[in-house]
Amino acid sequence: MIVGVCHKLELLAPFVARTVGLEEGYESFKHRVWAGGVDVFFDREEELKTFLERYGEYTYSTRMEELEEVVGKLLKERGIKLCTAESCTAGLLSARIVNVAGSSQYFVGGFVVYSNELKTKLLGVEERAIREHGAVSEEVCRQMAIGALEETDADIALAITGISGPSGATKEKPVGLTYIGLATDKEVIVKRFYFKGGRNENRLMATQWALEILRRYLLGRL
Repeated sequence: MIVGVCHKLELLAPFVARTVGLEEGYESFKHRVWAGGVDVFFDREEELKTFLERYGEYTYSTRMEELEEVVGKLLKERGIKLCTAESCTAGLLSARIVNVAGSSQYFVGGFVVYSNELKTKLLGVEERAIREHGAVSEEVCRQMAIGALEETDADIALAITGISGPSGATKEKPVGLTYIGLATDKEVIVKRFYFKGGRNENRLMATQWALEILRRYLLGRL
């Protein structure tokens, strides 16, 4: 998807973006669309301010930071520990988190449960839930998040299950269907997404949105 100037960015909402102010050599509102969001470049400070007033909700950084860096800082500041449970992303989310130096201060570890058997064995996902709803479902994602939280000393768990493609889809569950869950000892939130890219792009988008859901939760904006 190609987006024109700044005022058309709402076509991507809700989305995640980062901005870079005062970048020499860039024209006003130049942008770069990538699998993880939209990077928008400005050459005047007032344009950056205007953009943030309108699209601040979708902007996770005003520097060239990765989303996992932003989330890591929030977790560290709040003294919160995180764990993950991944199916279709197969450890990609955990890998992104530990790419950040010092992540051991807030990341306790993750579960890669690609098969239904491991979902049940390691996370306690009910066989009945898988049989009745399917491995890619809100209920299974919910149980994955809860199970990861119960099996660790983490404060928050993120869970991902989906159909990255190109195979595995049905009429009811197309390629790109992904559920992302967040669990604490007080609540469980599950969001549904339909990603439109290829296999690896869908997996990257799943991790990007998992991190964005966590960021918004930590900021009280979810």
